[in-house]
Amino acid sequence: MKFKKEYQDDHQVKITLEVEPSQLSEYRLRAVRKISSQTKIAGFRPGKAPLDVVKRLYGNQTLEEEAQDLLVHDLYPTLIEEAKIKPSGPGRLEKTNVSDPPKFVFIIPLEPEVKLGDYHAIRLAYTPEKVKDYDIEKVLHRLQLNLSTAEPVEREIRNGDLVEVKITATVLKPSQGENAEVLKDSPLQIIIGENESGGDQFPFAGFDIQLIGLINEEEKQFKHKYPKDSIYEKLQGKDVEFSIKVQSVRTLKKPEMNDEFSKSLGGYENFQGLRESVQKELQQSKDREYDDKFFQELFDKIIKVSTIKYPPQVLKDETDRVLHNFEHSLSNQNLDLTTYLKLNKLEQVKFIEEEIKPEAIHQLEQTLVLEEIRNLEKIELEKGELQKEYSQSFSELQSTQDFQRLRRQFSTKGLANRVLLQTATRLVNKRVELRLKDIVTGNYSSKQDKSKKDAKKETSLTAKTILKKKKEQILILKKGKK
Repeated sequence: MKFKKEYQDDHQVKITLEVEPSQLSEYRLRAVRKISSQTKIAGFRPGKAPLDVVKRLYGNQTLEEEAQDLLVHDLYPTLIEEAKIKPSGPGRLEKTNVSDPPKFVFIIPLEPEVKLGDYHAIRLAYTPEKVKDYDIEKVLHRLQLNLSTAEPVEREIRNGDLVEVKITATVLKPSQGENAEVLKDSPLQIIIGENESGGDQFPFAGFDIQLIGLINEEEKQFKHKYPKDSIYEKLQGKDVEFSIKVQSVRTLKKPEMNDEFSKSLGGYENFQGLRESVQKELQQSKDREYDDKFFQELFDKIIKVSTIKYPPQVLKDETDRVLHNFEHSLSNQNLDLTTYLKLNKLEQVKFIEEEIKPEAIHQLEQTLVLEEIRNLEKIELEKGELQKEYSQSFSELQSTQDFQRLRRQFSTKGLANRVLLQTATRLVNKRVELRLKDIVTGNYSSKQDKSKKDAKKETSLTAKTILKKKKEQILILKKGKK
């Protein structure tokens, strides 16, 4: 097989395949037989009509296209093998030249390639914070408020009261074409003194203080200037006049935080058990948040010292995936992409290029780096660990609203494969992160790791073994979706 191979800057390869004229003539004859066997041609048995008759009936272009399709179908797999390339997806026939000699030009995307920098030399401190007593008390206080009872009072509003008001808000100097009305008799229920300070409080931080001293049915007007960095973009730097009217004033009767209070929440024998549970959940949440930032910073450092190459189609597929996930997230908020773009005055092409695509690049490069580290570090999973996690994941999936939708999309085997692949990937990625954390904090011992591997040799599977059919399974899943 005669061909010329040229690597492109976008991580694709251009291959020009040259065939003998006699070889193309042979495929023309095969095209004639195929066309005539699939159609009825008067005076000839199926597949027996001569070349000139088929050409006269169907045209030379149809005959040439069919011949080229047959030739490409037969020669392309051998071309890939002899060219010694690893495609990341189907190539495309860029152009043909049937002159002497006939030539076919293919553009073939290559598998992504990652050359890692020296990530073992990276150092990053891992210093998660412990939950403070103040944070625990805030959660317990919110639980106390949830179980409080409200009783109407005929007096001035005090700190701790539950108050209902109606709010009208108007921009004092609106821009040209801007609607000055922000709120019109909008109801609001608020506990005085319970609004935390911060720019994300509605309608602004310190609003509740304006209500202290008022009585039921009393009205009040005041002005507020929004800072230039306000989260309410349309109000940034603007003066707004507020008009409020008190609808009701109630005092809160808070339960005492003791063992009985804890039992009323269910699952707690005493107040100490409740407090420990709150502390544990807060710590887990805080640790997850810290880990997200820590590993994000770490992967960014590794990516910065590494060389990562991938073809345009791989990025397009990742961009489509990120966009699909974004649309799915919108659907959970009863929105679609078109509505979201209209509400935010965005153009779809620009939004995808400036918002979705950069995120796709980031996720793709992080995934490629993670997979390469997984292979280099020979990360292992225990069989029992994978089976246990898979069973738990499948059980949790069955209790979600998505389960019936997924059952309609996939066969039982296909859904099981999907969950197994996701579970294995999640566990392996977690192992990679733990290994990286040990490396960058200076706590990794290759000798110690080797002894552990030898001890687990009989009961472990390498990540490569578990995930070696990843692409094949993905193809099966995609087929199932159709």
